[in-house]
This record gives sequence, structure tokens and C-alpha cells, in this order.
Amino acid sequence: MSEDHSLPASPLRALVPHKEWEGLVCYRAQTYLAGRALLRQGEAATHVLVLVSGLVKVVRTDRDGRRRLLAFRGPGEILGEMALQCGAVRLAHVWAMSKCKASVVPAEEFQRFVREHRLALPLAVMASDRLREHTEAHDGAVHERLAMALLRLVEVSGGEDSFSLTREDLAQHIDVGRRAVSQALKLLGPGRVKAGKSRIDVVSVEGLREVITPRVEA
Repeated sequence: MSEDHSLPASPLRALVPHKEWEGLVCYRAQTYLAGRALLRQGEAATHVLVLVSGLVKVVRTDRDGRRRLLAFRGPGEILGEMALQCGAVRLAHVWAMSKCKASVVPAEEFQRFVREHRLALPLAVMASDRLREHTEAHDGAVHERLAMALLRLVEVSGGEDSFSLTREDLAQHIDVGRRAVSQALKLLGPGRVKAGKSRIDVVSVEGLREVITPRVEA
């Protein structure tokens, strides 16, 4: 793996001018406590959410009952726009991992905003980045994938180092078994990451980066 693989998908805030972003966050704000659903799979796409603060996880339940943790999203992200653009129902749940604040933008107003401010290209770039991120989450040795997932968590959260996550959550995210995650955590070692029953603490960001960055021979 190369060092740039640790980069998260670009949030919409980083892809549009400040004025356009401010135009989105000025809508009615709603607060969600940790553990609450911001969006629910299967519901009609009536609005999008502009995440102002907090950390969320995107989780999909397949028809066979399998649960997949697709992504983590932090401040500056937009949530629920995919179903809106496709004219379909929500494809996944979005759960608050911490206290979150989000602006609620009605569907018609968001679509009008995209047209008037020519945001189709930034949204396409964001979608492409997210696809790359999802692909890379399943590439490499298990401990490398775990290290990359944790680095992205630190990045999207704005530098936090402690997260309300279980080994099962991480297993669902990188598509391996829970035992494989436990083995990967041992391989990374307590000097890089510590895992409790329901909390993961990143001890050394640089240590995790070393795992996914190939060494250069002298």
C-alpha cells in the first residue's frame, strides 16, 4: 500500500466554494444523540442532511440479513443524496456515533440548489472518491486494511482518537470475521491501537501510517 491510500474521500465542503457550503448549512438544523438514526434504510428520500458536526457510520442490511458497515462520515459531508438523485428509497441506515448536528435540506430545494450553483461535478467527484475508498477498504492484508480504516476515522472526525466501535463493527467494515480483526489488532499492537469491548483508541497515527507505507530500502 502507498501512503496516499490513507486519505479519506473528499467531503463536499472541500469540493465547493465557501459561499455554496454556507448556503447549504443555513437550513433548519437538527441534533442527533449518539446511537440515534439520522436516516433509515428503506425510507423515502425526502431530504438530504448536511453534517455540521459529529461522526456517523453508514450501515446497510442486505436481503439475507447480512449487516455491512459501509463508511464513516464526519463534518462537511452530505448524507442521503444518492437515493435522492436516483429517485429511490434510502439504501442504508446512517447512525450517529457521537452527538451530531445536521442541516435538513428538502429534496426539491437541494435539487434546485445543485442546478443553480452547478454542483453536479463536485457531487460526481465525491461519489468517485467514495467508490475508491470502498474498494481500498477491501484491498491488502487484514492488519493493513484495519490500519487504513482507523486512519480514515481519525481524518474524517477532525483528529479524534477514541471511537465508539466494536470489533464486530470493524469486521463488517473491512469484510472479514471478528476473529481476524482481533488477530489484526494484536499484530498492530497496543503501541498503535487499543481495543476495549465497545471502544477503539488510536494510540499512534504515525504508527498506523507506517503499516500501510512501504519501506524504502537504503
